[in-house]
Amino acid sequence: MEISMEPGLVTAETPQARIDPGAAIRALDRVQGMVGAKALAVLMRPGPGTCEPVARVLQGALAAAADRLGAPPGLCIVLGGEVGDGEPMTRVRRQAHGLATWITTETTRIRVELQVPTLRVLRGGHGSEEALR
Repeated sequence: MEISMEPGLVTAETPQARIDPGAAIRALDRVQGMVGAKALAVLMRPGPGTCEPVARVLQGALAAAADRLGAPPGLCIVLGGEVGDGEPMTRVRRQAHGLATWITTETTRIRVELQVPTLRVLRGGHGSEEALR
């Protein structure tokens, strides 16, 4: 997973997700504009709306925002994302009698963007040394 950050924006992207692009688009549309923690709960909740690949990308973006920027998931907002064709995944399928064939699976690229509030750390009070005493 690739994570990139700009002021006020965290982007997470995975180039190889094994999911139908239509399902990923529906999942992103469902959580767009939600608070990050609630969006993650919606995507991970068991039932017809579950979309684990999109939830994993969102979880990576939320973790990066918390670790590197100190922004809790309750303050991050899902701005949206992008779904497109991913890198093909090639694997080996073993068969009987020592034979094998190559399997190529089409994948989906998923990108999620989070709006992160800019947090400022204040040291002392009102710029005076008396506040530190």
